[in-house]
Amino acid sequence: MKKKICSILLAAALALTVTACGSSGGSTDGSTQAVTTSSESKTDKDTLVILGAENWQASLSPLKHTSTMMLHAEAIALEHLLVMDEKTQEPQPNLATEWSYDDSQTVLTVKLREGVKFHDGSDFTAEDAAASCEAYSSSQNVSGSWWADELKCKVIDDYTFTITPASGKPLGSLVNMLCSTPIMSADDLADPENTLDKRYNGTGPYKMVSFENDTATYELFDDYWGTLPKIKKIEYKYVADATTRLSALQSGEADVIERVDSDAVSVLESDSNIVVDKFLTTECKHLIPKFKMPPMNEKLVRKAIAYAIDYDGIVNDIFGGYAEKADSFISSTIWGYKAVGGVGEYDPEKAAECLKEAGYENGEGLPELNIYTSVGFYPKTKEYYEYIAACLQAVGINCKVVPLDTSSWGDVLYEETPCYMIDCGWQPSGIEPELKLNSWYAAGRISHYEPTAELQDIMDRFATETDPDKRKQILQDEYLPALAEEMPDIPIIKSMTIFGVRSNVKGLEYTSGADYIFTNVTKE
Repeated sequence: MKKKICSILLAAALALTVTACGSSGGSTDGSTQAVTTSSESKTDKDTLVILGAENWQASLSPLKHTSTMMLHAEAIALEHLLVMDEKTQEPQPNLATEWSYDDSQTVLTVKLREGVKFHDGSDFTAEDAAASCEAYSSSQNVSGSWWADELKCKVIDDYTFTITPASGKPLGSLVNMLCSTPIMSADDLADPENTLDKRYNGTGPYKMVSFENDTATYELFDDYWGTLPKIKKIEYKYVADATTRLSALQSGEADVIERVDSDAVSVLESDSNIVVDKFLTTECKHLIPKFKMPPMNEKLVRKAIAYAIDYDGIVNDIFGGYAEKADSFISSTIWGYKAVGGVGEYDPEKAAECLKEAGYENGEGLPELNIYTSVGFYPKTKEYYEYIAACLQAVGINCKVVPLDTSSWGDVLYEETPCYMIDCGWQPSGIEPELKLNSWYAAGRISHYEPTAELQDIMDRFATETDPDKRKQILQDEYLPALAEEMPDIPIIKSMTIFGVRSNVKGLEYTSGADYIFTNVTKE
């Protein structure tokens, strides 16, 4: 019976969205439209042109955003102290060559690689590493939301420094977090308006040479300490419209496009000039209640919403299988992942029971709940939120979906009271779970949720536990179940990121956070 109801809802939802498909994150009309294809790339053989789907921020500083596209862009030029081997889930040397804890498991001593230069020609030293760690973890910066504690660093010599959590307590995520902390010049950090805000000055194989017209241009850095890639130039462009991105790939004007719509996959796969790369990433999509907007502060209302959603219908009927139902508050690519009961569970009867217990039987007494969602960035957002609204309507919860362009959506995402609920994805640059958990569930974060005393105790113990096995046990047996009990947001899907790539581009790889790995890339 459930499935029959959902089929009716799906048809209604798709009927509502058909007139707006062209602007809905690369939806059906735009994605499958016939476009003249070219067997030859129109880009230079030494240049890789990438079209991104998310808008650039006003500042390029890594300290001022948690934006997915910005993370991708800065990873082209900036490096980290460590890199994560995602197969073993163990950190490996990079700009740092050695690291070790003292007996208290609180002070981490880090030894750095010598002979490394920044793109401006200055030497990379412990002063730069220390300044970067302190700034990136600071609660005064947006990037500090990734962290469960601030860092205090002490320079020992030019190539040695120590890291101590500001609280004086151990920080279990510290070493993993160093795999996601971009290293900047201490001089740039001291003068951000003239440097960090305007350009990337890193130690990576590519240096930024210009940023204009929504395009960042990078060229090989001849003084790079490691092995240089073969591609000499990268152009990373923001293109808001999914159809425009698709057309550029098909015509050969772009080499790589991001956020391909699931409807376009079969079209691209039938084109011998294009390869489709698709894989699960660190990203999950969530419906975020704004807790300053009653009744979103009521747990039973949030649970009713969660039970009312047909997640399988979204995955199969809207995404065509190019996603997975969320069954936890973190992606299955994240360290310590475990499915948790109550997440991704479709049960309209339980939804009705929760509403009745909350005093809103059949939805009576509830206001119309608006849901803000972006279009043009995340694929299929308008379609599946119209479907979610229909699911909620079926249990008596009246909803209105309000689509926003990506920039406008980003402007209101962190506000306290712009709407009752807002759509958001979260794609951390690494597999450390705190990159998601602390960013969302610490007090005053994206939904303005305030953890209960019980949940806060679990969060604190998880943050300070340094033994990996004990950390994982806390995460799986306490933290994730406690979130399921509170339901501070509603996980919807595990995202399958889909890239379109010209077939003459060989060797392009990605991290689980969908950052590019250019080491072995060539263009034929």
